Amino acid sequence: MSRQSTLFSFFPKSPPLSASSAKAAPEVSSPPPRENGSATRPPKRSRAAAAASTVSPLRAGGERKASKQPAVSWTPPLGQACEFAPGDLVWAKLEGYPWWPSLVYNHPTAEEYLRGRGKSLRIHVQFFDDPPTRGWVSVKYVKLYTGSACKEAQRGGVYFSGKPEIRRAVELADAAFPKSREKRLELAVCKELSEPEEEEEEEEEEDMEVADRSAASEEDKENNSEDEKVKGQKSRATRSASAKTKRRRLVVESDSDAESSEEEFRPEQNDGSSEECSSGLDERELSEPDTETDPDSPIKTPFKRKRAGTARAKRASSSPSEMPKRPAAVSLSTKSRLSAFSAPEAFECQSNGGGAGSPSPGTAWDHEKLEWLKPGKRKDTRRRKESEPDYDCATLHVPDDFLCKCTPGMRRWWELKSQMFDTVIFYKVGKFYELYHMDAVTGVTELGLSYMKGSWAHSGFPEIAFGRFSDALVQKGYKVARVEQTETPEMMEARCKSLRHPTKFDRVVRREVCRVITKGTQTYSVLDGSAAESRSKYLLCLKEAAGTEQAGQARSYGVCFVDTSVGRFHVGQFADDRHCSRFRTLLAHHPPVQVLFERGNLSAESRKILKGCLISALQEGLQPTSQFWDASKALRVLAEEGYFTEMRDATDPGVPLPAALRPMVSETDSLALTPAEGYDLALSSLGACVFYLQRCLVDQELLSMANFEEYMPVDVAADRAKASPAIGRRRLVLDGVTLTNLELLQNATTGTREGTLLEQLDHCCTYFGKRLLKQWLCAPLCQPLAIEDRLNAIEDLMAVPGKVSELVELLNKVPDLERLLSRIHSIGSPLKSKEHPDSRAVLYEETSYSKKKIADFLSALEGFKVFQVVLQVIEPSVAAFQSLLLRQIVSLKGSTADGLFPDLSAELTRWDTAFDHQKARNTGVITPKAGFDPDYDQALTDIKETERNLQEYLETQRKRLGCRSVVYWGSGRNRYQLEVPENVADRRVPEEYELKSTKKGYKRYWTKVIEQLLDAMNNAEERRDSALQDCMRRLFYNFDKNYKNWQAAVDCIAVLDVLLSLTHYSQSGDGPMCRPVVMFTEDDTQPFLELRASRHPCVLKTFFGDFIPNDVFIGCMDAEDLEDGVRKKQASCLLVTGPNMGGKSTLMRQVGLLVILAQLGCYVPAESCKFNPVDRVFTRLGASDRIMSGESTFFVELSETSSILQHATPYSLVLLDELGRGTATYDGTAIASAVVKELAENIKCRTLFSTHYHSLVEDFSHATAVSLGHMACMVENECEDPSQETITFLYKFVKGACPKSYGFNAARLANIPEEIIQKGHKKAKEFEKTTVSFRLFKEMLFLVEDPNINFLTLQPVLQKIAEL
Repeated sequence: MSRQSTLFSFFPKSPPLSASSAKAAPEVSSPPPRENGSATRPPKRSRAAAAASTVSPLRAGGERKASKQPAVSWTPPLGQACEFAPGDLVWAKLEGYPWWPSLVYNHPTAEEYLRGRGKSLRIHVQFFDDPPTRGWVSVKYVKLYTGSACKEAQRGGVYFSGKPEIRRAVELADAAFPKSREKRLELAVCKELSEPEEEEEEEEEEDMEVADRSAASEEDKENNSEDEKVKGQKSRATRSASAKTKRRRLVVESDSDAESSEEEFRPEQNDGSSEECSSGLDERELSEPDTETDPDSPIKTPFKRKRAGTARAKRASSSPSEMPKRPAAVSLSTKSRLSAFSAPEAFECQSNGGGAGSPSPGTAWDHEKLEWLKPGKRKDTRRRKESEPDYDCATLHVPDDFLCKCTPGMRRWWELKSQMFDTVIFYKVGKFYELYHMDAVTGVTELGLSYMKGSWAHSGFPEIAFGRFSDALVQKGYKVARVEQTETPEMMEARCKSLRHPTKFDRVVRREVCRVITKGTQTYSVLDGSAAESRSKYLLCLKEAAGTEQAGQARSYGVCFVDTSVGRFHVGQFADDRHCSRFRTLLAHHPPVQVLFERGNLSAESRKILKGCLISALQEGLQPTSQFWDASKALRVLAEEGYFTEMRDATDPGVPLPAALRPMVSETDSLALTPAEGYDLALSSLGACVFYLQRCLVDQELLSMANFEEYMPVDVAADRAKASPAIGRRRLVLDGVTLTNLELLQNATTGTREGTLLEQLDHCCTYFGKRLLKQWLCAPLCQPLAIEDRLNAIEDLMAVPGKVSELVELLNKVPDLERLLSRIHSIGSPLKSKEHPDSRAVLYEETSYSKKKIADFLSALEGFKVFQVVLQVIEPSVAAFQSLLLRQIVSLKGSTADGLFPDLSAELTRWDTAFDHQKARNTGVITPKAGFDPDYDQALTDIKETERNLQEYLETQRKRLGCRSVVYWGSGRNRYQLEVPENVADRRVPEEYELKSTKKGYKRYWTKVIEQLLDAMNNAEERRDSALQDCMRRLFYNFDKNYKNWQAAVDCIAVLDVLLSLTHYSQSGDGPMCRPVVMFTEDDTQPFLELRASRHPCVLKTFFGDFIPNDVFIGCMDAEDLEDGVRKKQASCLLVTGPNMGGKSTLMRQVGLLVILAQLGCYVPAESCKFNPVDRVFTRLGASDRIMSGESTFFVELSETSSILQHATPYSLVLLDELGRGTATYDGTAIASAVVKELAENIKCRTLFSTHYHSLVEDFSHATAVSLGHMACMVENECEDPSQETITFLYKFVKGACPKSYGFNAARLANIPEEIIQKGHKKAKEFEKTTVSFRLFKEMLFLVEDPNINFLTLQPVLQKIAEL
């Protein structure tokens, strides 16, 4: 089979030990032929390695003396014009590495300093170093050295480097600069011939042949044949020569140093491709390592393939005396110097898509030429075409005849790809993850990897970099599959021997998919790395059923969403209206990053919402029944897989289920296989979630946590309350529209947290605290007592500022314990350890991963220890706290009646003494101390007991034989042979003695007793080793048994963290902050809202200075309007007018945010705040369409208004901004008028309604249920010419209506041309005159119809007509 390059060729190899192996190869080496007959060359090694492998060695007697530099001719060879000559000082640069001061001189054996021609011209230089190194450098990377004082060598110059190695090299070059060429050449002492140079010579010869387009000669063919012959024979001489070669193992830095390790992996553009997939070789042909490099070394040295060929064969047969001796290994100092050659990320040769490995613009990759893989011709695994409705785009039909032509490794890759065509496969080959064909194109395009040489797309990276590269692809919306080797070459050999007729496809190490990662299924294992952000990323499974229009229930939804990073599931089913209000609210409160739905199930409205609201989320349709299970199959799988066996109660013979799922199962079915009424859709969605988690291979670790909650829409939960509406509602309902319009979680401009209420409030120290704050913000409190209790907690914390500072400092040290607990559960899960393919994976960085697991575990322990300190710090103040909530979360359970914090001291002490923490952190191995692991302790006890019995038996036999020199001999399973002197053995050996071996003067025996004791010893040692091997998993499993207490502690500290955050905001407001006064709503009173000198919580400053505070009264009157202390009127609707840009929308958002803040239990930016609790905040703010959902601006306005009219109650707060502006003036005015009338007179909820319809203001100017207010402004030079007017916005909310909207002022501020403004003003006057005339005419008609009409009644109207 053809032999192509591999990833292993991208790293430097250590020089051979054998001197004979270092002999120079002939100038032209015959490359082995490809399968198609065309020749290829061995993989070229890194040029940095070429320089490194020629380090001048030191002898015992000192430094080897350099031979005299031979005389050279300064005239370059014909066709090799060059401005440099031997003895010149130059700056030289190997591709991908820094500029280095160097000396041009002749090659020590070839006696030439130029090689190649044209663009391939290279110059031989010696790099100034200690000891010096040398190499061939492209002429374009050689520049004349003019001293270190030149501008280019100074800081900021192209040659400047701060690395000490290069600075020392510059000093050496400066010292040689004044010397003559002859004197400089005396410095050329590096003369070893390196193996990489032989390969470069072969490469150059082949490049020259291609350039000359010369046909292959008969000699080439003979060489090719000879090369193939040598390769096929694998003679004893070749094996012997290769056995003498010093092999080095690839060492990539540990996880702590992973960043630099990952950056250094940049294969050269001219390098080749990989593994048995392309070459036909399997892992058996990879040499195992004899030694390891220093783990701190920056040099990466890979496994070396056993290579065969004429050049290597000739080198192996050379006489050792002909070759100079070479160092056995690269020294640590040399490794340190070579680290300076690491390629920077931005170097020009590392372009994403270029290089010698990529095809020219006129060609295509091999996979692009496959007819069955081209778009339009693909079929899924069931051979359905793309045009068929049931086509599965996640699978691919690969023809059998194509698979038969593939190498074993590539065949396995295509088999996996056919089952996950929509997934990027990271295919493990040795220590690297490799990407092939279309996946390689993705890797180069999205990850910046480089193609390897060949006609088929191929790229890769080291194992240690998996976390960084997989996360980068996942965040861009790709699925990533991690395919691991699940057996070693030795295990493969044993498997093949067990087969009667093994085929070539059996003779390849087994590989299995160990993990599929998507946006919604990230668990952040030790391979994946840590989460970069605190927010939850939900996987949402959704199923819909058509409902009845009765009670407005147009459809029903079953949902299951899970945060896989913490393992918390939410399952629920609810009915929804035709606008999908509850579904939109779900998406706003728990925004998913991935959505799964049943194909053909969702209605057009639901599809529009998913398309419009979740643009960046992955959306995938699953096949009905087979993938999106029904409720019965979901329950059956949960029972069969045994996910909840740890929950089994001996007293309960039924199927174990989490408490949240039990009500969803029929009570009459003892096997728990029948869904309860009203939960079919919910359990079906759970089934889809389980199916997908199984596909991603994370179902066992997540479901076994049994962390389930029933999802219930906030308003549904409120409706189930039995108390009165205002008091009984537990949570304030904030739907998706309100969250968006008020910008609670993200702003509408950039989609970030900047300028949102969440940004203002979030001063949490912990990740789990930040997640809880977001939950609180999405569902504030509604019960006055609960709100008061939170406000008391904030007051209590304000009273102890010293304690608060100390608590904040402590909580800043706490890791994300919620996710760490989930990770610990995953590692300790017995289900995963037995059956998961990850338990069989061969990981070359296993030690690094073990250290990371232990570091995470110890980090969790340290976090819980911080919790103990937190309790100690706050304990003296607990007695004085007014807040029940605060006392509950900081008091130990059992110590007081209110305490909820679990006592963890005993558990923490136990884990402190379980094993040596520092030793485990350093070695990655846990050795339990006595008393912690019963199995391990019992094994050690049995070993000691057996040793004692063996010693007693030895003493007995000594007395029996009468010889004190009898001892035990042997090792392994031949241990404990009684070694008896021959003179004693011939006279006194009992009959039960069985002769096992002899030695001159001695005989060795076993007895039945020894055999029994040895069996007991072997059994105990096996149990000890097994316990140690599984010790980490069992340790994590034992820790996870106490999960409820650990999680309870995290929950308590999360609440404390959020309270500290609210306390920080309450104290740091820019201006007065007040404690809200929450009033109980009585049946005979109208809900009200009173804000005095209130400010916007998110707008601290304006363009003109400090934010101007405003008073707002809804449902109550200011003191000025009281007559004899009695309220004159109580208007629930406040009609807001004012000039354009006067601050109406800001005022309305301000009121909504202050109510949310107050019901969150936080201080608000105002002088005073009194109100009755609000059950729901409705908003209709701004003008926006939903193009992706096919909804116009006006339709969006009316949809939001419809939801308000259907769901608002007298306890709601409604914010309506300029309703009706999306249609004709008359239609808009009419709709706005009708809505105001409904809200003010029928629903009677607290309402802020802004408008520019002044006719609307006139209609309600005398209505008792509506009060008027406007944003004040000051107008100067008001006249007929709008350009002369000067309008100053006062941003002050005052009573009464604004006479005009001053739209031309906004036009002028927007730089509308002046002539357009003048024409518009003239047209406005005409419209105004027409409108007034029409109004007067209508008034005249009404008066004429009055039978009691007289002149006095008509006089005012006639006077207005005269004025007009």
